[in-house]
Amino acid sequence: MPVLTIIAGWTARLRRDRRGGAAVEFAVILPVLLAIWAGMTEIAHAIDEWRKLTQLARTVADLTAQGDTQNPISTSVMNDIIASATAVMRPFDTSKVKIVVSAMGVDPKNASPVPLVCSSVANANATPRSPGTATGLTVPDGYQVPGMRYVLAEVSISYTPMIGSALVKLAKGVGETITFTSSAPWPTRGGQAYGASTYTEVILPDAKHANCDGKQIDRAS
Repeated sequence: MPVLTIIAGWTARLRRDRRGGAAVEFAVILPVLLAIWAGMTEIAHAIDEWRKLTQLARTVADLTAQGDTQNPISTSVMNDIIASATAVMRPFDTSKVKIVVSAMGVDPKNASPVPLVCSSVANANATPRSPGTATGLTVPDGYQVPGMRYVLAEVSISYTPMIGSALVKLAKGVGETITFTSSAPWPTRGGQAYGASTYTEVILPDAKHANCDGKQIDRAS
């Protein structure tokens, strides 16, 4: 039998053979399926951590707004409130979470609502806000009443993808970690009334305080 005839027969049989087609198609789409799986898993994990962080901001703000049996709030009580991060954020690692809690006031001497930091504390990973006019903040809706007091909790954490770090790197301008942030304003429900005001003020355990009615004073003494 001529060689060309044999080769032609093999070629014809190869064209008709579909036994390896499924394996080739699976090999082609497998990377895509794995990328989709990794992305969906990562998104679900990230959303869960962000949700926990939001709960933490609300929990810290609520507990602080309730005040203490004394004013300023005792250091031990404030430490317990900040330590609640471990329970609220479980099972996520809280070693890198940043927590800043500020007792806020609305400037009574300004026609437009200007936020004032009356006192502020932070955990070991963060820096408290300086007393006085707050930078980078606006008075939230519902709190824009001159002389009003409220508590603001600001929390953030660096999120490192578990299995999708390679996918995150593909996004332009995005590093290996993503910073999640959340803040929660909360009306004061404890503390003490100041002056003739009907509002109560929660004073945080820090030596640096500001009288949110105008002048700087030391409220720790």
